[in-house]
Amino acid sequence: MGEKIFEEWRVYEKLLIHDYMDHQSFFGRLQQKVHQQYQRPISVLDLGCGDMAPILPLLQSVALKRYAGIDESAGALAIAQQRLTELELPGELTEGDILTSLEGLQESFDLVVASFSLHHFSDPQDKLRILQAIERHLSDDGMFALIDVFCHEQEPREIYVERWIAHADRHYEALEAAEKKLLFDHVRARDNPVSEQRWQQLGKQAGLERFEVVLRDRFDLNGLVTFSQ
Repeated sequence: MGEKIFEEWRVYEKLLIHDYMDHQSFFGRLQQKVHQQYQRPISVLDLGCGDMAPILPLLQSVALKRYAGIDESAGALAIAQQRLTELELPGELTEGDILTSLEGLQESFDLVVASFSLHHFSDPQDKLRILQAIERHLSDDGMFALIDVFCHEQEPREIYVERWIAHADRHYEALEAAEKKLLFDHVRARDNPVSEQRWQQLGKQAGLERFEVVLRDRFDLNGLVTFSQ
């Protein structure tokens, strides 16, 4: 099992290197929003931080008071720790489940980020619990940024998943056949996207009244939305 997770992470690294899922556009736009909102040092919580590669430019562009990252992959966290140390960024990393780790936190944060991680939760109640925990851990002017896959309103999960896979099969040219199979098996087994409208409803239930669709990709598969109190 551990070896398979490692292989999946190596495939995901290829997606990052070739920017197939528009991480650069999403984090670039988020960086603009953060600079518009905060003219002071900020604390950042990263849910599903991986090796930190996508969020690093944002962290280096702000006055960072504190960074906390949570992820299940020990291998990815080892790379992340090396980056924290080399760049002398103030922060710590936690290996564990996002929901369990999040509910165990005591501190508040100005910015909470989840990048392509929350669609792995299949139970809508778990998504709600995550939003409720985030709401409790946001500072008064805090913001939660969700970068993720979003299905259309009323689109069945299976239709979205096959639509995503068909797109990836056409456009992810750097992946070998075996890597595509590993990725597509992962998506079919673990991806549970909901619509932007459903996220907005869950956010209101959790006390995150303000919701904004900030950016969508040109293929209408992925997007950046923000929540605040």
